[in-house]
Amino acid sequence: MKRNIKLLAIASFALLSIKVSAQDAKAKAILDELSDKTRKYSTITSEFTFTLEDKAADVTQEQAGSLKMKGKKYYIVLGDNQIYSDGDTRWTYSEEMNEVYIDVTETGDEVLNPSDVYTIWESGFKQYYKAEETLNGRATHVIKLVPTDAADKEYHTVLVYIDKGRMEVSKIEIKGKQGVDYTYVVKSFKTDTPYSDDVFVFDSSDYPGVDEIDNR
Repeated sequence: MKRNIKLLAIASFALLSIKVSAQDAKAKAILDELSDKTRKYSTITSEFTFTLEDKAADVTQEQAGSLKMKGKKYYIVLGDNQIYSDGDTRWTYSEEMNEVYIDVTETGDEVLNPSDVYTIWESGFKQYYKAEETLNGRATHVIKLVPTDAADKEYHTVLVYIDKGRMEVSKIEIKGKQGVDYTYVVKSFKTDTPYSDDVFVFDSSDYPGVDEIDNR
C-alpha cells in the first residue's frame, strides 16, 4: 500500500512537471512571436497611463504618458517630466524645476520604464504562462515573469498582458517587494512613424535657463 502511494506521488509530480514545462514553453512561444513582430517596427508610438499604488501608505497616483521609440532610442513624457535617450545618454527633464539630469543610459535595477514595455521579457526572467483572460472585451494572454536575479530587483513579479488577436502588449503590472506596485496600461499603439534622431536628444536651447546636472 505504501509503495502504491509513493508511486502515485511520483507520478503526480511527474505530471505536474510536464504541465509546468508545457506552460513555460507556451509562454516562450508567445513572447518569441511578440519579439519577432516588434523587431520589424522601425518606430513605436504609444500613449499610456501609469499608476503607482503604495498599499502600506494607502496612496494611489495615476499619470498619463506618451512614448516615442526608435530602436534603443526613446522619448517619454510622463506628467511634468520628459525623458530623452539616444541610446548612450539619458536626459531627465523636470518642467517644474527647470532642471535636467544627464546620465549614461543603462538598464539597471530601477523599476521598469515605459521604453521597456515592449522588450522586458527578452532577458533576465523566467517565463510562465498564467492564464487567458478577457480584458476590455478582448482575449488576452497573461504571462508571469520572475527575475532570475531577484535579490537585485525592487520587484518580484511582472505580469504581461498580451492582446491575443493583435499580438500587442496591452498592460504590464510590476509587483514591488515593499508593497508598491506599478501598472502601465497602453491606450494607443502605432508603428513605423518616421522620427529623426534629434527627437531623442535633449536640446538645452529649447529650455532657457535650464540647470544641467551631469552625472556621467
